[in-house]
Amino acid sequence: MWHGPFRIEEIHGDFRVKLKVTDSGYRVNPWVLVSRLKPRALFRKHPTEEIEVAEDDDFDAALLPADSWEPDSERNEYEVEKILDHRWSKITRTSTRTRGYLVKWKGYDDPEWLPLSQLRCGALLYEFNQRARARARFQTMQAGDDHPRA
Repeated sequence: MWHGPFRIEEIHGDFRVKLKVTDSGYRVNPWVLVSRLKPRALFRKHPTEEIEVAEDDDFDAALLPADSWEPDSERNEYEVEKILDHRWSKITRTSTRTRGYLVKWKGYDDPEWLPLSQLRCGALLYEFNQRARARARFQTMQAGDDHPRA
């Protein structure tokens, strides 16, 4: 983590410098190794002119058309109708676990297991994961009701 910028108050030998840290608000040791320093400004010239924006340049989202998104028909991607289930599978070579989803495609009858990396349906994944978490919490609550209370 970097602090500063500070002015160099004193140079001691070839390796240490004393920084002027008084009245800076920092509570750090003023003696620092030279290797820990970096220059304050690599690009010394900053723009000095202010840019004026005309009042007719308005980038308000309300001014955009209602449906400005059009699907890309050239990509030839299938559309996911529903995510039915999920499972964890292990890759044997690396022993890492990957999450797979049972996907029902629009216009097709048979669902298919796919890894998360091949899915491009973020909203459906988010909804499915939210429902799965809620279902797991509910099952945990039900399991706690089976035990008699003392």
